[in-house]
Amino acid sequence: MSISPANKMQWLIRRELWEHKGMLVWTPALIGIVMTVLGALMTIATIAKTKMRTALIVNGEEVSWSKVFNTSSFGPRRTEIIDAVANNYTYAAAPLFLALGFLVFFYCLSALHDDRRDRSVLFWKSLPISDAQTVLSKAAIALLVAPLIVAAAASLTSLALVLILSGVLAVNGIHVFAELLASPGLYLGPLRVFGLLPVYCLWALPTVGWLLMVSSWAKSKVFLWAVGVPLLLLVLTVWAGKLTQTESDVGWIQMNVIGRALLGTLPGSWYLFEPDLLPHMHALAEGGSHVTRIDVFSNSWSSLALPAVWLGAAAGAALIYAAIRLRRWREEG
Repeated sequence: MSISPANKMQWLIRRELWEHKGMLVWTPALIGIVMTVLGALMTIATIAKTKMRTALIVNGEEVSWSKVFNTSSFGPRRTEIIDAVANNYTYAAAPLFLALGFLVFFYCLSALHDDRRDRSVLFWKSLPISDAQTVLSKAAIALLVAPLIVAAAASLTSLALVLILSGVLAVNGIHVFAELLASPGLYLGPLRVFGLLPVYCLWALPTVGWLLMVSSWAKSKVFLWAVGVPLLLLVLTVWAGKLTQTESDVGWIQMNVIGRALLGTLPGSWYLFEPDLLPHMHALAEGGSHVTRIDVFSNSWSSLALPAVWLGAAAGAALIYAAIRLRRWREEG
């Protein structure tokens, strides 16, 4: 009975998840749990330290924060604060997004090299599975599965943190839970996170391709090859730029070639590679919750109109193809 390519890919992805469950599943889960516990403790400690129950002293009389927050004159400001929290609470999971960059980086670095090191490549080559399917399954883990897992963990963690905050506020007489639940931003936040995954996939493709190619080629010291070669190229370009007084010209190579080979797995790296997107982030400084949300989400998608992302994606695809060929013909010593 023949197995369709789709079923083979499904089983290969399951195999990767089973073999790297600690890195891909338990690490994001553990980080999310630690963040939730620390966030709860810090929220409670901060409110206790700032004496939440006393906001102002008017004519010698203590006025609580709950009284100030619930007055009609404070209503517009109250609504603005609640909307800002509902629209931006997912940013509280920034440590998880940062961890995603490192998880994908080191997963790709060892993905094909470990198969050769423990000789399991001989077993997998004996099965009716092509090298292309094997390499593409590992690329799918790095570009799709791992980001999905981290996005889910980040959404749950940030939601838990905002619920803890609202619970602590309720204990102190400030009831915002109902208004948070009624805010569309509370439900759109996770959708925006998942909606940015295609953008992340395209910008991360060059780094994933480079790391998989090195993992498929290097016999040992994979990290040194993957990081050392770009850093050596960086030193050479800096030297050449100073020698020829063309620092501005080689700067493009440093950022778009060397930088994208090493830093593409970090979420939001497109703002690093394309600084022209940063002026559109002015709303972050102005504090407008609605505009801020539009800028971050829409500008991330607008980066796909830039030629750099598609040139990088093409280079990443070529590097993945090179990884497939190297796996097929590499001497298994």
